[in-house]
Amino acid sequence: MKIVVAGGTGFIGRKLVEYLSSENEVLVLTRGETKNNKTVKYIKWDPYEQNTDFLANTISGYNAVINLTGESLANKRWSKKEKDLILKSRIMSTRHIVESIGKAKERPKILVNSSAVGYYKKNTDEILHENSGISTDFLSKTCIMWENEAMKAAKFGISVSIMRTGIVIGKGGILERLDKIVKYGFSAYNKNQWLSWIDLQDLSDLIRFIIYRNLNGPFNAVSPNPVQMEDFFSMLAEIENKRRLIKIPSFALNLLLGEMGRLLLFSSQKVMPKKAIDSGFSFRNTDLKAALLKYLKD
Repeated sequence: MKIVVAGGTGFIGRKLVEYLSSENEVLVLTRGETKNNKTVKYIKWDPYEQNTDFLANTISGYNAVINLTGESLANKRWSKKEKDLILKSRIMSTRHIVESIGKAKERPKILVNSSAVGYYKKNTDEILHENSGISTDFLSKTCIMWENEAMKAAKFGISVSIMRTGIVIGKGGILERLDKIVKYGFSAYNKNQWLSWIDLQDLSDLIRFIIYRNLNGPFNAVSPNPVQMEDFFSMLAEIENKRRLIKIPSFALNLLLGEMGRLLLFSSQKVMPKKAIDSGFSFRNTDLKAALLKYLKD
């Protein structure tokens, strides 16, 4: 199979490209410069430039396109300028990819597009499935607009799959930041706060599963075993040999991080991967502590 990965040099993309290239021909679209190898080809592409003719010619003849592009949510405090950049980076890249698919002489059979569990309502004990209700906050609005752009590709007769991803546990990423907090002796969570997470390998497996079966619609890319944030920090404390953690008050982080802190660090969502399970997908890494040990003790 021939697969295009846009944003294939980021935290998720690097692992996914390595995994898929073991049995497929992979083309990575990236803003940086990276050397080609036997199974992976890199092409420089700026997601903000509307050069859809170039991209249409590039992706023509490929079987699948995976879009992982988007400005990091946790790099900076969410000023109006930063929020505009977060939204624009997702909407414009997806729009250009969809337009290019429409122009391609030989179109791919499927587009797999990133999204996030931020799509759903927050701070509820309700179990959230793919048809659960949405919120009106910035993350939810961003995900809705992002997904709407991706779904426009369906008019070209291809499958469109949306990956609503939870916190990804892997080497690096947000785990590295949270582990650093624990190493300094701190924790940060609200009472009874749920954490919906997925092991990076399971995420890669799920994307492959969807592509190979040409599946449509939204998928919750989360482990079937969500945990409470308090338990997550307890696991980290045990791994790092910290007997006691000082809990940072939520109001203090709200003052420091603003809206970003409230939505990224303190939102509670109990999301389940109903559609993935119903489709026959099997998760291999559902023990969070085992996943933490795997990535933190390597």
